[in-house]
Amino acid sequence: MKKFFAILSVFALLFFANSCVKKSRVEQVSSSNQPSNQYQLNLNVPVLAQMQDELVQIVRKVSPSVVTIFSTQEVNVPLFPQIPGFDLPTPSIPQETKALGSGVIFEYNQKDDTFFILTNNHVIAHSKSVVVNFGNNEQHKATVVGADPKTDLAVLKVSAKGIKDPSSRVATLGNSDTLQVGQIVLAIGNPYGLDRTVTMGVISALHRSIGLTQYENYIQTDAAINPGNSGGPLVNIQGQVIGINSAMVEGGQGLGFAIPINLAKWVSSQIIKHGSVTRGWIGVMIQQITPSLAKALKVQNGAVVVQVLPNGPADKAGIKVGDVIVGIGNENINTVQQLQFKVMETKPGTTLTFHIVRNGKPMDLKVTVEKMPSNPTAISENQNTTTTDLGISVANLSPNQMQMYGGGVYVVNVNPNSPAASSIEPGDIILMVNNHPVNSVSDFKNLVSQYSKTGNVLFLVARGPQRFYVSVQTR
Repeated sequence: MKKFFAILSVFALLFFANSCVKKSRVEQVSSSNQPSNQYQLNLNVPVLAQMQDELVQIVRKVSPSVVTIFSTQEVNVPLFPQIPGFDLPTPSIPQETKALGSGVIFEYNQKDDTFFILTNNHVIAHSKSVVVNFGNNEQHKATVVGADPKTDLAVLKVSAKGIKDPSSRVATLGNSDTLQVGQIVLAIGNPYGLDRTVTMGVISALHRSIGLTQYENYIQTDAAINPGNSGGPLVNIQGQVIGINSAMVEGGQGLGFAIPINLAKWVSSQIIKHGSVTRGWIGVMIQQITPSLAKALKVQNGAVVVQVLPNGPADKAGIKVGDVIVGIGNENINTVQQLQFKVMETKPGTTLTFHIVRNGKPMDLKVTVEKMPSNPTAISENQNTTTTDLGISVANLSPNQMQMYGGGVYVVNVNPNSPAASSIEPGDIILMVNNHPVNSVSDFKNLVSQYSKTGNVLFLVARGPQRFYVSVQTR
């Protein structure tokens, strides 16, 4: 495979020489009026054939690890069409739908003769049954070992019974941390059911975020990815899987996206060991530093903290809204993604040194990473939380927040139908109700109950560095 680069280089030189020779010979033809077909360039066919053979060998090496996945899902559909302008309850009936995708065999367990297969979560989500087709009319029912919607990855387990030489069907996984823009890649999958279709392109960009999942670090490629390719491998010229094809831009040409294989390795190892993914968590909301923010905050890189959840690891360590996290341990933090993945992949219970800048001054804080709760925004709900008739759920402030704000309550949630939903947000600090200081959940509940009867409640709200009044009509 290493000869591939050399072959491409020779091909490029031949192409350049061809253009030069053609230009020279066209001038000769124009002067001598001789037929141009006497000056055709005789390309080096053996070199091209060798390059072609290398591509064929890559495909032959990887294709046996690629499978087709059929999932059957049950959804409820209306029994009758909805009449426009009439919001009437309509009975529904269950109906089966089928989804098609791809997968790649990444592990063979000789002890129980089974394969582990990587695919996308959206291929098998809400499925009643999953069937894996190995080609040559060989297919088996699969078990979903676990899925991770936050990264759109899933692991299947399927019997290898009857599969000839099963260990040879296992793909070789590469290292996505060493990828560079411009490297040649192949996408293999089953678009529209056309099994083991191969397309070729290059890595167009790295570290893409397109808003599909919570944790994104996509590889962008112009190798064609179509419906049915999801879950299939993106392969380098060494025949190693460096990504899991996951998405495309509908209507856009040459805009495909793959999940880096190193992320897939981490997620799949968690799923196989535990059946789910355990993530590290520190309880902050962060924002990317822009050039204007960098100037205002007197930093060159990092992620700025815009919310600290009360009683979370960051709150306990003393991290505050407005702090800029510029590094963790020996690693500089340049992007929000980098910070997210660093914390996510840290084992709960580990203490990290966070390098932050607060009001232009550098400082270090020790943060002990905890396991991410199932509902992080509700972390304070078990610590004296109340929901008022206005649909605002609040919790007591942590000692650090109490010191920062001098009083108030933390907004955990706001009911979408609440009259306060358009002006108060989760993460806000309510400092006063009708100009009466609020120091506890009990204060807040009593004051809201008292002033709701008047038809109007006035809140003094802190949101980051801002302070403003909000008037909420209760009648």
